[in-house]
Amino acid sequence: MRLGVSTSWAAGSVTHGRDLVERCKALDVDGLELDYRLPPPMFHQVKAALKGSGLKVVSLHNFCPIPDPVPWDRVSAEPFLLSHPDREERVRAVRWTIRTMEQAHELEARVVVLHCGCVVMDPEWDRLKALWEAEGSHGEGLRTLMARKIRERQASAAPHVDGLLWSLDRLAREAERLHVVLGLENRAHYHELPGPEDYPVIFDALEGAPLGYWHDTGHGHLMKVFGWGDPTDLLSAWTPKLLGVHLHDAEGLNDHLPPGSGTIPLGKILRTVREAGCPVIVELRPGTTERDLCKGLDCARRLWHTAETEPEGDDAGSQDSRLYP
Repeated sequence: MRLGVSTSWAAGSVTHGRDLVERCKALDVDGLELDYRLPPPMFHQVKAALKGSGLKVVSLHNFCPIPDPVPWDRVSAEPFLLSHPDREERVRAVRWTIRTMEQAHELEARVVVLHCGCVVMDPEWDRLKALWEAEGSHGEGLRTLMARKIRERQASAAPHVDGLLWSLDRLAREAERLHVVLGLENRAHYHELPGPEDYPVIFDALEGAPLGYWHDTGHGHLMKVFGWGDPTDLLSAWTPKLLGVHLHDAEGLNDHLPPGSGTIPLGKILRTVREAGCPVIVELRPGTTERDLCKGLDCARRLWHTAETEPEGDDAGSQDSRLYP
């Protein structure tokens, strides 16, 4: 297994890039993903510290470093939307994404992980969350509201999907020039792009472009919790295009937890990932302690070993991944 770690866990707690690289070296991982929460000064400190460190950058998570117009208190993975119906907004998103791609090229990182925008609508997230807390995933109220919201999404999606295709077409040309591949990450919420029905449209429209699928285990968990998609089917469908995995655990609505501390069947997922031979990046929430991060990395290694050694057809890899309290 090519096991790496996202710098997400250290966001806000490490103030110099040299210290961040030194802490990552101590984790005994094969590579890094540079997270979107890196401000430009720290990003350049990381670049300098990586020289001679023995650590390889596997991927960058768009937008990295933080774009200059974005203040620290508004940092997110999508300060600009690649799917925005307004052309000027898409141009800004494309321009800053290309900057991330250029940094990936300089660092010899193969993949830039993208969040691809959303269908602009009222997602009624607070109401969906309240219904889940009151009824669970199979409650009638939740299922009824989700079905209505999916219909609303379908009715409004076309201009946003068209906008995304416009952006990806331009980014794909730059990706070819820079020798990087764009990883389209599965999303946590039903109104975000791409949804399960959007991947075939994108890959068919841009056949042959340097695009692939990037799977996030926690996002898949939330798909299942709210009943708008099956993450197992999504991963299986796009395993031939799989570029990498964000591995983390979840409990209820809380994701980006260390592997082994939640309820996602990570062993089963890793069996599928093994076929693709792609990197596995442990991506944890900011504020995670190094102790918990190390436990999560150890859990990932044990689950991978089980996935390698169990006979085909054995369901041991699909058991609850909780390995420590």
